Amino acid sequence: MKETNFNIKKMYQVLKGEYNKVPWRRLTCNNLGSPKWVFALYVAIHRRLYNKDRLSKWGIIEDDVCALCKEEGETHQHLFFSYIFSKQIWHKMLKWQLITRGCEGWNEELEWAIGYAKRKSIVADVYRMAIAATIYYIWQERNLRIFQQKERTTDMISRLITQEIHHRASMIPRLTGYMQNLNFYP
Repeated sequence: MKETNFNIKKMYQVLKGEYNKVPWRRLTCNNLGSPKWVFALYVAIHRRLYNKDRLSKWGIIEDDVCALCKEEGETHQHLFFSYIFSKQIWHKMLKWQLITRGCEGWNEELEWAIGYAKRKSIVADVYRMAIAATIYYIWQERNLRIFQQKERTTDMISRLITQEIHHRASMIPRLTGYMQNLNFYP
């Protein structure tokens, strides 16, 4: 009888295949934020949110004007950090985290976030939560304005984000000390 050496690790590698790791994996896979925040971030990274620009290209809607500014067309780039409303929210979130840098457009912010989120620190954990929550709440605000005709200010949204992050971080022992140094209301 012929004896063969079976190795589980080798079999797993064969079944799994060879794939490159995506550069944004640390933003989503290690995110301590709410699952709905992380999902919104994941969909935004893939540019698959159903904004008005995409819906008008498919012929679903005719009016592609942004629900937040009511002036320009609603594109992914415009909605996330090019328009003054979302730019103000993100700037407040960066300032709240004591990160001193300007707010760029979506592509630039994503590129910077990928590099920053690679770090294994409490500060990077909070940053990953903050970017996911910001994307989620900007998208939620857009939907509130379209479907319920309700509006919130940038201050209200920024406070909501920080309160939610403080709440989630209070359940994670290694984050509680750091979070006590951050202001509850940016």
